[in-house]
Amino acid sequence: MEKEAITGKLDLAVRRAARKMGVIPEETGIERLQLYAEELSRWNRAYNLIGRRIGEEGMISLITDSLTPLLIKGLITEQKEILDIGSGAGLPGIPIYLFSGPFPLTLVESQRKKITFLRHTRRHLDLKQVRIYPGRFEEMAHIEDNFSKFDLVLARAVTDPMRILRQAKPVMSQGGRMVLFVGKNDAERLRKASIDLEKSAGLKIEGIRSTESIVGKEHYLVVVAKR
Repeated sequence: MEKEAITGKLDLAVRRAARKMGVIPEETGIERLQLYAEELSRWNRAYNLIGRRIGEEGMISLITDSLTPLLIKGLITEQKEILDIGSGAGLPGIPIYLFSGPFPLTLVESQRKKITFLRHTRRHLDLKQVRIYPGRFEEMAHIEDNFSKFDLVLARAVTDPMRILRQAKPVMSQGGRMVLFVGKNDAERLRKASIDLEKSAGLKIEGIRSTESIVGKEHYLVVVAKR
């Protein structure tokens, strides 16, 4: 994957996505996203962080998909404490931080090679407000210092959205929100469970937003608030 090719294509893709989301990108944000993409591409070739078969278009899609919560106005601000569950190679947390930060961001990841990459990226890009929790989210959620701490929780590529919602509730601040990146089936499942979630767990689904016009795939953002 040639450096100039991916950075040029990413520049165009991010500007196009920003325009569709009604967001004005800063040049420094795009430049930092390009640096992140270069490092992710290099490390992925060596350590298979996101799949060795993924090409330029796939990596660009992952990064632009990560930015889609910016569709929701006021969701991400400098004052908010943000948590990225199962961050993997930093998606979606790092692209959002580079594009819209800085803000306090905690990345949760349990795989050693991905933790190493996250720590390298934090140093390489000087991400001063990024913290890394090297372990499983289930463990972190039981640490008292994390109770009601996070104003926004991000979860991408989760296998059981209902389960992760209930696990995340203790770490969400009162009135805090969680954004789930899901496909069509999980979006419909959550829509049908909305009344039960609010009654039994105090979690209200505020909206389900399609991001297909941005990412070109049938993806959705489900926004859930803690009551």
